[in-house]
Order: sequence, then structure tokens, then C-alpha cells
Amino acid sequence: MAVPRPTPTEVLEALTTEIRAALGEDLVGLYVYGSYVSGGFDPVASDLDLVAVLASEVGDGHVARLGSLHDDFVRDHPDWNNRIDVVYIGRASLAGFRDGRGSFAVISPGEPFHVRTDVADWLQSWYLLRETSRPLVGVDATQHVPPIARAEFVAALVGNLERLRAQARDSPMPGFLAYIVLTFCRALMTVLANAEPSKAEAAAWTRNRMPEWAWLIDVALECRQSGGRVGLDDETSRAAARAFIDVLADDIRQASGVGPG
Repeated sequence: MAVPRPTPTEVLEALTTEIRAALGEDLVGLYVYGSYVSGGFDPVASDLDLVAVLASEVGDGHVARLGSLHDDFVRDHPDWNNRIDVVYIGRASLAGFRDGRGSFAVISPGEPFHVRTDVADWLQSWYLLRETSRPLVGVDATQHVPPIARAEFVAALVGNLERLRAQARDSPMPGFLAYIVLTFCRALMTVLANAEPSKAEAAAWTRNRMPEWAWLIDVALECRQSGGRVGLDDETSRAAARAFIDVLADDIRQASGVGPG
């Protein structure tokens, strides 16, 4: 008899246990956010998004220990390969992120566990952590993240979209292009509806708003569900995806009032 696959909640509980064991008393906060909290979580395709706040700053010892943790976790939970997104950051770096000092470690879909120093550029993530997360360990995230204005968040969102738009022009990878299409749908709903929706919710919302592009949104969703194996696999559909991204980019910039970077 086949062994049932663990549910997303069971996977999250297992990951939380592993992180607590690896960090011990150095872990002062662990938070989950994204569609697991807000709704619209897809057990097949959605990522688990977490932030771990450490009492100390991230160092070489953390990197070695946490890198091994994530290697082992994916080995034991292969269905969650490239679907775990965890940021590890010291509370001093997080509290003073606008100063741009400090470093943090991150594992995210498509990227190995690595250290970054662009803490100020992650304002979008820190906003979502403060405003939308649920604590798994420790106090509410507002105790670690200073206030961030909604206008700051939107400006950071638009800036990140410009980087993704440039990547979409060059990327031949269907799965990554589908991710960008759905990310732009989510950004459009974020700006116009003043919401923080999941990709699936935003896709449905944009589909109703722009029925002439419904077919492309459906293709992007199918591509995401298949892990990039189905959909956006010919140059005609990829060209249409890039054109759609350009349309949404212009709509989002106009609606947000954020000028070119």
C-alpha cells in the first residue's frame, strides 16, 4: 500500500522542528507568510515562505549547518524540492535594514542556499513579513521589523518587476516565464485592489479583468502546475507571454504612480 504524502502543514511542522533543532536558543522568531497564510495555497505547486530571525548575525557556522539542514530536508521530502523559501537574518540586520549593513542567508526555488548582503533591497519581503506573517516561534514580527509605508512597498514591488521584465526577455525556460507572468498578475491585483493575493487568486482576478489574455494565463497556470513541463513550450506562446508582461508592467506603473527607475 502506498504511503500517503505528508500534507503541507505536516511538511511545515517538520521544517520548523528541524530549524529549531539547528538553531536552538539563537532562533528568536520564525514566521510563515505568503499563500499558506493568506489563502490560495496550491499543495502541488505553491512554495512555503518563511523568515527565521536570529539573535546573532548570520555567520559561517550558520551557513554550514543550515545548508546541510536543507540538503537533508529535500532528500527526505523530494516533492518539496525547489518549493521551500527560507530567509535567515539576524535581528539587528533586520531592524536596521534601511542602513544596508549586515547579511542574511536564503534558500529559494531555483537557487541553492547562499549568503546575500543586499538587505536594503529586500524591503518588499520585510513588509510582507511585518504585515502578513504568522509566527511559528517567538513574538509577532512587528517586534522585529520597523514600520514600512505602503508606498515604500509598492515602489519596491515595481522596481523588482522591472528586473523580472528584463529577465523575461532573455529567458527561454517555460517554468520561469510562467512564474513571471503570474507574479505580474499578482502585482497588478496588489496595486489595483490593495491586496496581497496568492498567484492563483491573482490569476483568476486578472483573467476576469483581461479576458483577451485568459488563454495565456491558463497556459501559465498549466505550466506552473506541471513544473514547467507543459505550456509555454513554443516561441509563439513565449512571445505572447512577453507581450502580456509588457502590458501589465505599463498598467502597474501607471496605477502605482511610480516613475521609471
